[in-house]
Amino acid sequence: MSQVPVESIALHIVRHLVRGLGKSEGQGAPIQSLRHWWTRSLGQRSDDFERGLDYAGQCRWIERSSDEMIRLTRQGSERGGPLR
Repeated sequence: MSQVPVESIALHIVRHLVRGLGKSEGQGAPIQSLRHWWTRSLGQRSDDFERGLDYAGQCRWIERSSDEMIRLTRQGSERGGPLR
């Protein structure tokens, strides 16, 4: 079984926030809602979701807040924007 590169997972999550949900810098979504989208709607593994969030946080594309929200940073909103 091959592993999906963690950067690809992180980008997929960030692009969903920007393109799918229309979020921009400082805006976000509840972690629970994003996890549901990832596991139920896409049928993906929950541990991959967590790895993707961790990577996106390390890259400063997102910030996790204490209220269980994921918020986009400027880098995240640029990274998830239209393909160049």
